[in-house]
Amino acid sequence: MDNDSEMIDVVIIGAGPIGLACGIACTKSGLSYLIVDKGPLVHSLYNYPLNMTFFSTSDRLEIGDVPFISHAHKPTRSEALEYYRRVAMHWKLNLSLYENVESVVKKNNSFLLTTPKRQLNAKHIIIATGFYDIPNLMNVPGEELPKVHHYYKEAHIYFGQHIVVVGAANSAVDVAMETWRKGT
Repeated sequence: MDNDSEMIDVVIIGAGPIGLACGIACTKSGLSYLIVDKGPLVHSLYNYPLNMTFFSTSDRLEIGDVPFISHAHKPTRSEALEYYRRVAMHWKLNLSLYENVESVVKKNNSFLLTTPKRQLNAKHIIIATGFYDIPNLMNVPGEELPKVHHYYKEAHIYFGQHIVVVGAANSAVDVAMETWRKGT
């Protein structure tokens, strides 16, 4: 790995909506930047349940002066994925997807970031990794079993099964109702 690489003004870790908005701000400010994500564009949204509808309206999710048009009052997961792809293309954002940042070391007045592919030198870093990608583990026996899922995709696999939904927020209620309606 070459650590004599060009100095980048800003490395943004995370290509979710906040990371994209930061990339747009860098573009508007004339700063060199790179958005790095360990997965696909808007990785956490990609992992949302397949039939998910957002609690916010599309205008509340807009970034970069790109209109977010939805078929209903509140957008779906697939509409959001399409929207953020359009944002990235519209702004020609400098993305490096499927590249995990393994370490960040402060070096004098800059940062050295190491990925499996290379080392990056940056004057500044922004960590925009969100929270959805890391499950809230409860440290209870059986939590690691293959039948235990920490993310919900769709109801079909639970048909005819007895399940426990852990949680009490909107998403947990949605999961409990959808799985019940599908014969769980």
